[in-house]
Amino acid sequence: MSLPHQILEYPNVVNKERISKSGKGILLRADDKTYLESHAYKQSVGVEFGGGAIVIGVWLGASAELSSQYIVPAIFTLGGVFWVVYGIFVNKKYKIFELNRLEGTVAYPDRFFNPPLEGKFKDLKAVISVSGNIDGYADSEYLKFVNTFKPRKLDLLYTFYGSDPQKDWSFYVWYMDKNRPLPLGTAFDPYRQQDFERRKAEGFPRPLYPSDIPTPEATPEQQKERRLIGGW
Repeated sequence: MSLPHQILEYPNVVNKERISKSGKGILLRADDKTYLESHAYKQSVGVEFGGGAIVIGVWLGASAELSSQYIVPAIFTLGGVFWVVYGIFVNKKYKIFELNRLEGTVAYPDRFFNPPLEGKFKDLKAVISVSGNIDGYADSEYLKFVNTFKPRKLDLLYTFYGSDPQKDWSFYVWYMDKNRPLPLGTAFDPYRQQDFERRKAEGFPRPLYPSDIPTPEATPEQQKERRLIGGW
């Protein structure tokens, strides 16, 4: 079942220390307009995985005595070559996750060499996937995006390897509700006043998405203004 577009709980706090100054980290931008992550690190992992597969394939091939035994080494070697080539030559700019707060849009990586999938955040379907361990008990939970922007008969869900899928989803919903204050965290502190003034000029329209937690303004004075003008 898809997750509701709703702030379910207090999300993870996004502090300014998480933002990469070199442009080579994961979190590249977090302000009142755009939240941008680079997911190119997955391709780096693919290169390492592919390199390991090549080594295993060559070793198995050198150990094989019969021609029929070369099938498995060939699979390892060719698969490893593919992941190395893919990891090196894929356009890293395609491997981004971007939330546009004001436009209400989202973009996230598509398969292989394809450009990112893009669409309206309100149309995005997200689920929580639970993996099991060898004993059959629930092990890890992952937030996954269902491809709703470019439907295909056979498609894989895009997986986010976050710390807590409900907290991550709650953050995304909170951030994308442009009628609410910016989420918690020092990364957004420099932009809170201008975001407040924008919403004030618009008459403090009511939230786009419901919330199970309070989302007050940064100061009591601002909260009073919102109640007076917006009525909530």
